[in-house]
Amino acid sequence: MISQSKSRRDLYIVLAIALVARLLVLWLAVARQGATWLYSRGVEVGFVANSLLSGHGFASPFGGDTGPTALIAPGYPLLVAGVFHAFGTYSRPSAIIIMLGQVALNLATIALMMRLTRSLAGGRAALVAGTFWACWLPFLWMPTIFWETSLSAFMLLGMLTLAIEVSKLPTRRRWLCFGILCGVACLINMALLITLSGIFVWLMARSFRTQRISIAMAACLFVLVYSLWPLRNAKVFHAFIPLRTTVGLELWMGNHDGSSGYLEESLFPIYNKVELQEYTRVGEVAYDHEKSAAAHTWISSHRADFATLTLLRAFRYWIGSGSRNGSPVFILGAFVTSSLGLLGLGWLYRSGERALAALFAIPLLCFPLPYYITHAEFRYRLVIDPLLTVLSAYAIRFFTGEKSPSAKAAPIETIDQDEAQLVA
Repeated sequence: MISQSKSRRDLYIVLAIALVARLLVLWLAVARQGATWLYSRGVEVGFVANSLLSGHGFASPFGGDTGPTALIAPGYPLLVAGVFHAFGTYSRPSAIIIMLGQVALNLATIALMMRLTRSLAGGRAALVAGTFWACWLPFLWMPTIFWETSLSAFMLLGMLTLAIEVSKLPTRRRWLCFGILCGVACLINMALLITLSGIFVWLMARSFRTQRISIAMAACLFVLVYSLWPLRNAKVFHAFIPLRTTVGLELWMGNHDGSSGYLEESLFPIYNKVELQEYTRVGEVAYDHEKSAAAHTWISSHRADFATLTLLRAFRYWIGSGSRNGSPVFILGAFVTSSLGLLGLGWLYRSGERALAALFAIPLLCFPLPYYITHAEFRYRLVIDPLLTVLSAYAIRFFTGEKSPSAKAAPIETIDQDEAQLVA
């Protein structure tokens, strides 16, 4: 009881610090820049949300009236459109509500992080992980990012946590919930599709003997929910578009003559009149095909350059220098969580928790893949940083000599399969 009381007290203290720090940052940002400064980045989200409210549907990501789009995933613009509808399009109240919502997502992420860390490495490690995320400067600015970054970070850690819970007690209700949430998460950030599919396979492999019907139902729900997007695209564009129509564009922006490995915003249609005219002239699908063909042509004739750029982007992703003119604070935090996180993953595997180590390795291996071949902006790394922080805290446990965490949960390997059959 004392341990549980202390854990709750630590959680409340960390959440209070995180809340105050983020509200202070928001106050400073609004006071200096104005709340509508939020809309100056990620402008495609605002344009699509405005198009939804004006009755033109999911369209016109670069402003004006350029027709239907599949440039970005539908989930987050729908949420922004709901805020715009309630509080005004591009208004100050809407900007404040969006940022406060992302503050809440940050707090929820910290709570999940501390819970997961406590089960792995005890209360002290959980306090370290939570305090780091509550106070480190780049995380304080996450609510001011007008993208789904805060939501994606929360969803990924939440799905990992849910996968562990389903593995421990694989009831049908939990399986169905997992399948639905996988589909929803991918509709918000399609970069999560490979990662969540891998997590689903990991979970299926652990429960296949006793949960075949539940697994099949969950898989059907996953596919059914996600299929709403490619079905919509097939109806609107008369083409099979399972992901987004920005794949070719992103690949070309990262791989062309003069590529630096950084995001080349000057090539993006919203900032480049020539590209916007071409996009408008040929249409979104044809434009993406053109850029995909140009990228593949360049890659095939510059294989060594492409390999060098890919390695450079991977390096930048893991050390947090993927954004042009990024802060040294980004690099310091990323270096710490990358190095300690990978050490923690190795120690987790060596400690006998091999299934859990494999689960945690899936997002670390899969999620960054698209950014290695396009561009590795720092905000993309923020999505896996909660997991790296958990693993870093696990590594710190070894450095401090704490060998037996007081709140360590039973290893996944020792799940009672007979109990799983009884509760199925």
